[in-house]
Parts: sequence; structure tokens; C-alpha cells
Amino acid sequence: MTKIKPTRKANPNGAKSSTYKLDVACGKLKIVIMDEEDYPVEVLLRNVEGGCEANQETIGRLITLLLESNIDLDCITEQLDKVICMACKTATAKGKDVHLSCAKAIAWALRTSVNGKEEEKKK
Repeated sequence: MTKIKPTRKANPNGAKSSTYKLDVACGKLKIVIMDEEDYPVEVLLRNVEGGCEANQETIGRLITLLLESNIDLDCITEQLDKVICMACKTATAKGKDVHLSCAKAIAWALRTSVNGKEEEKKK
């Protein structure tokens, strides 16, 4: 088994963080992005209400591993934007202002943390 050797280290000393609480069909998703030199190095996810904590932790760990391995942020957000949750899609169709999936919410938060300004939700 080949072991990945990260080129960046998650949660470095002196890292700053950005916190977002975004609406998804299951409730509010809290996203904490730790960054160093204005580049994300760690993603922590917590469900404020509802949702599967184990899945959120898994997604956060995998994104962090990709960031540590110097995978281009655009590649990560492009893949996250492809995920659509049927519960979120239904909530949006009923007029609720939610992201179309937790993955899309995470991609939005990552782009916003790097760009320094809020982006519009991608449909």
C-alpha cells in the first residue's frame, strides 16, 4: 500500500480560520476552514441541526487530505459542485433558500474563504 505524504500540514500553528453556517435541507452545516497564507489547509464540518455527523467528518477529512497533498482547490470544488442532494433539491423547489447539497455548500465556503468575498450559490 502506497502512503500519501502530505506536502502541507493541517492545522499549523498560527493558522487563521473562517467559519460559515450554511443552510442545507438537513439544517445548518457549520464549516470551519483553517488556512495558512490565505490557502485552506484543513476543513472541519459539524451539523448544527440534523444530518449525519460521521459522513460530515469523513468529507472534512478527505478534503483536508487533498489540501495537504497540494491538490488544486479548483479541482476539489469542481468535484464537490457536481453533487446534488435530492432533499436539498426538493427544499429548493419548495422555495427554501438552501444549497443544493452539503458538498456544494462546502465548495462555496472554500471559494469564499480564498476569494475574500461571498459568491452566489451555484445551481
